[in-house]
Amino acid sequence: MLPLSQTTGYAVRALRCLQEPGGHPVLVEEVAEYTGIPRSYLSKLIHKLAKQGLVVARRGHHGGVVLARPSSEITLEDLSDAIDGSAWRNRCLMGLLGCSDHAPCVLHEFWHTTLDQIMARLRSVTLADLAQNHDPGVERFRATHGLANEPHATACECEHVSVH
Repeated sequence: MLPLSQTTGYAVRALRCLQEPGGHPVLVEEVAEYTGIPRSYLSKLIHKLAKQGLVVARRGHHGGVVLARPSSEITLEDLSDAIDGSAWRNRCLMGLLGCSDHAPCVLHEFWHTTLDQIMARLRSVTLADLAQNHDPGVERFRATHGLANEPHATACECEHVSVH
């Protein structure tokens, strides 16, 4: 119904290339090359994710990016909130400005019920869970960088992440 943004999909793809906390940092340029995410866009995205505490970015000779928390503790809600914020949850599904609990539109109750289901699902799916799907760029990156046997080693088709 309401797909997550393309930027959130990019975040999922990029984070799938990173090692768990304490692991070896990877370069943003390499992640961009393998995943097809534009480098400048990915750099801004990584900066945003670092500000939200989802990744740790290190500068310098041994610099790069690693996950700030284990992939099993990073949910789609965390990613969606970090990228898109939470304001969309309070908007009327039909875009009506006057819609509220006191003056509901015809879809108000439906939206709140559906939103509760969406949020429950976003809270229950982790970055580690997404490793069950297939993404050739992420798989190539992980294999090339010796990450193929780690917890979220299989890849994810995340260009169009959607909530079912």
